[in-house]
Amino acid sequence: MQSMTDKACPGSGKSWTVDIEGKPICPRCRRSLATVAGKGRKIKDLPAVPRHDKPSRATSKNTRRPN
Repeated sequence: MQSMTDKACPGSGKSWTVDIEGKPICPRCRRSLATVAGKGRKIKDLPAVPRHDKPSRATSKNTRRPN
């Protein structure tokens, strides 16, 4: 049985979006290209966001609001 953190991110299969710095990120979880697709990959190689796990609430909470 899978836990809630093992579900795929709903951004999988969608087009990449960019952050304020212009770096490609997943449109749903806001993870970077290097995190989701692997280091050294480019948008040309992966026009759509590959399947990846949705980050846990603790992880996403820490990345969005660092203190």
